[in-house]
Amino acid sequence: MPMYDSSRYGSNKDGSGNSEYCQFCYQYGDFIDAGISMQEKIDKNIAMAVKMGMDRKEATATANRIIPNLRRWKSEQEVRDRI
Repeated sequence: MPMYDSSRYGSNKDGSGNSEYCQFCYQYGDFIDAGISMQEKIDKNIAMAVKMGMDRKEATATANRIIPNLRRWKSEQEVRDRI
């Protein structure tokens, strides 16, 4: 989710804005889809972007470039890199 301004930010437990995650992923200090795997999140974001009108190739490239680099996925990515 492009976050051009604070209206798209997620929120911390105290309701303040969180610029690291968008409003569709993070609300009041918790991830909306807490049990989802990184690949499931990538697939979900690709589908959402395509539904919103983005080209599938662009959506796939963007999701694969951004999502694995979010702090949320660092430990999962580190495990995958060791395999």
